[in-house]
Amino acid sequence: MQSRIYSSYAEARKGLLEETFSINRMQSRIYSSYAELKNCNNLNIIEMKKVVILLAAALCAAVQNASAWGRVGHEAIAAIAENHLTERAKANIEKYLDGRSIVYYAAWMDQQHDHKPYKHTVTVDKDNEPLSPKKRPELDGMNAISLSLERLQDYKNQPKDTVAQDIKFIVHLIGDIHCPAHIVYPKVTRFFPVTIMGRVKKYHPVWDGMLDYNHGWGYNEWREQLDRYSEEEIAAMAEGTPMSWARENAQRCRVIYEWAKKDDVLDRKFINQAYPLAEDLVVKASYRLAKLLNELFDE
Repeated sequence: MQSRIYSSYAEARKGLLEETFSINRMQSRIYSSYAELKNCNNLNIIEMKKVVILLAAALCAAVQNASAWGRVGHEAIAAIAENHLTERAKANIEKYLDGRSIVYYAAWMDQQHDHKPYKHTVTVDKDNEPLSPKKRPELDGMNAISLSLERLQDYKNQPKDTVAQDIKFIVHLIGDIHCPAHIVYPKVTRFFPVTIMGRVKKYHPVWDGMLDYNHGWGYNEWREQLDRYSEEEIAAMAEGTPMSWARENAQRCRVIYEWAKKDDVLDRKFINQAYPLAEDLVVKASYRLAKLLNELFDE
């Protein structure tokens, strides 16, 4: 029994790192293993503790793998965007969210809810062009964005639950396509090991947590500190479409794989180089999210 659970953990962990497991599949594997554990009478207390720790570690790995920007980063993007919603758009959106703000649901996709298990990534070709709908993986984040926007164009004739889910997808995934490590380049590995701040981590999660390396702020502090642009500057940053934003981000972010290589020790010099890119992308994600939501719901 114990060996089966250890084997299950190892398989799931490997699948996460290679991105062949979805979050929902990971969650299902953990729950089934836990159910087996509860029905097993052959494990002593120490063995049970070891297995519970393994299952918890697997779940943490699953959440980490999916969480571009982390909870606070997603909430910061939503909070800044909310500052730039029209009153009408904000009221219409919150009617479908049972009176709650978009900030409340900013990290919803990272919390293992029951929905189609879209990846939190955008796939591009060797020229940094996002793949066309016919070529991109079915669960590519751009598919979720495109389908949600298409349905929301006619949101008044859609079921309330469908509208609510599509709002949550858009709020989350616009942030994801602006996270450097969530752009999938051909023949580029995103999960190689590095050491940062004395800890060995995969390179991908380094970028997911980039906002935490300089400040321990909550989303209100991020909103206060980053949302300082003129109306003209905001309008310029918000121009375009999700496809053009993904293309722009792919062109800008490929350089991060020149900044670090496998087994590198990343110091404050790396953080100082990387941090401005992360902040700029968070700001742009915020204004672009606000633009999309206003276009859809300000009527």
